[in-house]
Parts: sequence; C-alpha cells; structure tokens
Amino acid sequence: MSSRGTSASARVLVVLAWSAVVFTLIALLMLGGMLVAAAAAIATQERLSTWASVGDAFGVLNTILSGMAFAALIVTLWIQFRELALQRAELRMQRNAIERSGEELRRSADAGLRMLHFELLKMSIDDVRLADVWPRPSASENEDRRRQLLYANLVFQHLSLAMLVARYTDDQVRETLRYLFESEIMRDFWANSADARRRTDAPGTDAWRIGRIGDEVLREFHAGTAGQPS
Repeated sequence: MSSRGTSASARVLVVLAWSAVVFTLIALLMLGGMLVAAAAAIATQERLSTWASVGDAFGVLNTILSGMAFAALIVTLWIQFRELALQRAELRMQRNAIERSGEELRRSADAGLRMLHFELLKMSIDDVRLADVWPRPSASENEDRRRQLLYANLVFQHLSLAMLVARYTDDQVRETLRYLFESEIMRDFWANSADARRRTDAPGTDAWRIGRIGDEVLREFHAGTAGQPS
C-alpha cells in the first residue's frame, strides 16, 4: 500500500475513533440521567409533586445532551476541515511532482538534441565540405580557420549542455561565458552566429537565456569592461 493510502486510512480511523468516543459519552450521559431520574422517582413516589423535579432533571439532561451533540458536530467539522486541508496539500505536492517531471523530460529531450548536434558538428570538422551544407557557413577561406570556428561551436554546445544540466544561475552562466570569451576565436564564433541564434532560439528558453547573457558578455569585451561589476 502506498504512503498516501496509509495516510488516508489512518485519518479514517481517527474520525471513527472520535465518533465512537462522542457517541459513548452521549450514551453514558443518557444512561446516567435515566438512573438519576429513576432513583429520584423511587425515593419520592409517595409525593406526586416530586415528578415535577424529575421532569426538571430530564430538562437539564436534555440541555447537556444538546451541548454534547453540538460539541460532536464541531469536532466532526474540524476533522473534515483537516481532512480537506491534507487532501489539498497532497494534490499540491502531486502537481509539483508532475511539473518537475515534465521539466526533467524537457531537459532530457534538449540534451538528446544537443548530442545529435555534437555529432553533426564533428562530421563537419572531419569533412569541411559538409560545413557548407549549413545555411550560413563560415565566410573564411582559410580551411584551418573554418575548422576552428566549427570546433568553437562544438565547445560552446558542450558548455551550454553542462550549464543546462547543472541548472546554472544567470551569474554562473555569465562567469562561464566570460572565461570562454577570453578566446578570440570564441568571440568571433559568437559574433558570426548571432543571426542564427536570433532566428532559432525561442524567447524564454534556456538557449535564449544563455544567448542573451552571451551577447552582454561580448559587449563587455568590446567595451573593455569584461569581469567588472555591472
């Protein structure tokens, strides 16, 4: 049995236990009132006027029973309120778990796509002619430079995946890209791929967030303020 099922069973037992206690108290009070009334009737049976006092005793007993019934109602309502609160808390936890699971699946799918991108880039490095298949190949006529830019893309994709898996904050991403852009080739790659990022990165995604921070860091390098507080 799951923990949620065990918890629900325990709460049902608590409700039943409280109900049994309340009804037992009511039964005991009723029985006590009847015994008191009978004793009063036997002791004063020679005087009819005493029946009036017996009726008053039942009136008091009725008041006590009404109070007990009201208390039982309050206890029952409180238990039901607690039950609803626990159910809402369980539903909230289930919703959060589903959201986290969906986020993890999305990140896993993103990682799989990036691994495929790795393979495509490696093929382009091994055969530079394949790099020309990309929509905006490097304009450099130097084959070594083109290989370097392709490799820079591969390095960035690797770091981007690492930051995604580790759930880097904006500050952590910024420091990583500052370190990466100390390489002139990496800065050239970033500038050359700006148009591709603008067209392919959907706003609000991790790739878009990293790209936006990367553009800020590149401007810092151009202004000579890289590494300084914003």
